Amino acid sequence: MEILLPIADVYTNPIKLIFIGFVVGILSGMLGIGGGIILNPVLIKIGVPSVIVVGTSISQIIGASLSGFLTYLRSNLVDIKMGLYIVAFGTIGGIFGVFTINYFKHLGNVRDLVLSVYVVYLFIMGILILIETVKNRGKEGEGKLKTLCDRLPVKTKFKVGERSVLIPVFIGLLSGTLSAIMGIGGGNLVTPALMYLAGYPIKMAVAISVFQMVFIASFLTFFHSLFNHGVDIVLGLILLIGSSFGAVFGAMIGQRLKKEYLKLSLVFLMIVVAVYSLMQLLEGKREVYRGLMPDNYISYLLVHHPYLYSIAVVMFSLIVGFTVSMLTFRLKTLFVEKIYKEN
Repeated sequence: MEILLPIADVYTNPIKLIFIGFVVGILSGMLGIGGGIILNPVLIKIGVPSVIVVGTSISQIIGASLSGFLTYLRSNLVDIKMGLYIVAFGTIGGIFGVFTINYFKHLGNVRDLVLSVYVVYLFIMGILILIETVKNRGKEGEGKLKTLCDRLPVKTKFKVGERSVLIPVFIGLLSGTLSAIMGIGGGNLVTPALMYLAGYPIKMAVAISVFQMVFIASFLTFFHSLFNHGVDIVLGLILLIGSSFGAVFGAMIGQRLKKEYLKLSLVFLMIVVAVYSLMQLLEGKREVYRGLMPDNYISYLLVHHPYLYSIAVVMFSLIVGFTVSMLTFRLKTLFVEKIYKEN
């Protein structure tokens, strides 16, 4: 059985997509990373246009980020001021990324751009995590980078003391640009950057990362939909179901593994996906995407009412993503509690 993905204009088996989402959800839940890093190169490989992969992947982040943000907000861990700086400059970086995708879309080279960024990003992040794991640096937020950042000018007061505003400017611009091009939330960049550049404890760094993700993911979903016609609401829903429930089982596995093993598994996975992306890139395959044709109701709505569709996609992603993430969070909590009782 195959169905039409109305914006991607591709026929595909929904069971296959749910299975892919489920497997990716297990890995992301186990290793604590965004599923887009694993999922997007796979979707490109099976024939979903790159511009659709990037935009739709971002739309899945909104609801889950909202539920996480509300949890952290109640615990008073969010540094709102730092978060707003990152959101402001992340939006600027994100808009640049969206128009970069748009430019390469007209050239017919979105696939090569996305895969190239994946290769470079994953190799660098994998090597950095491996080095940090091997050295086993004990204290959070300390080191030469933190000392260097303390000397930067233009300081203002944050929850952890005075810090240069150049730090959130850099974090926001870089994470926003990469999020728009790669279709990821940027948390695996923002969190360590806040720890090692600004000296935030890991829980506060994660809380700020989730905070900025809600807004950045919403903005990028809207802009990708409006300018690039890059968000397929049907594809997003199918993947959301699979990945959300997969994350429950991933979290169960993650609870049983040592932290060092999880980090090494993450490094291994990043290197594997980087090599997989590089192999696709070296194939030299040209991506043929004829653009959006208003030949079904959903694509007709996007072509003739782009603002309405783009706003609807953001709202749909917020409501459905939040509902599914809260449901799977409850399941995850039940399973984890069961594991602790057994031990």
